[in-house]
Amino acid sequence: MNLLEHIADHLDFEGLGILNTDEQEGDIFWGILPEDLPANAERSISVMSTDSSYGGSPSGARIQIFTRGGIGDVRTSYELACEITRVLEGFNGYLHGDGPHVRVEVLSSAQGSGLDTSGRHYYVSNYKFYYCDFMED
Repeated sequence: MNLLEHIADHLDFEGLGILNTDEQEGDIFWGILPEDLPANAERSISVMSTDSSYGGSPSGARIQIFTRGGIGDVRTSYELACEITRVLEGFNGYLHGDGPHVRVEVLSSAQGSGLDTSGRHYYVSNYKFYYCDFMED
């Protein structure tokens, strides 16, 4: 698993949705931009990387998490973004399963990013994930 998949799996573990895999349809995706999410995924989470630094970079990995609700439903995507931030803010431990040990810093949370092509509102939150040998205490 890469870091994005570990984060998506951890959000599933925290009860924020179901990780979309080859074996099951879910509403948590990784590596997919909001506009590229399946049209039938009304309520969804998408975990993306916003930089190209190597794994374990001392500057941390910049991660964006997008949330989307149904058509005309602003509240669901906003509340989901806030709940993800609540779960990740100050997190310092192992991600679910065989996940790496990470320390999470919230850069921004629940910023409205407009509508997708279907008229669904989405929000974005930005985080730094410090992991591997470069974590600071």
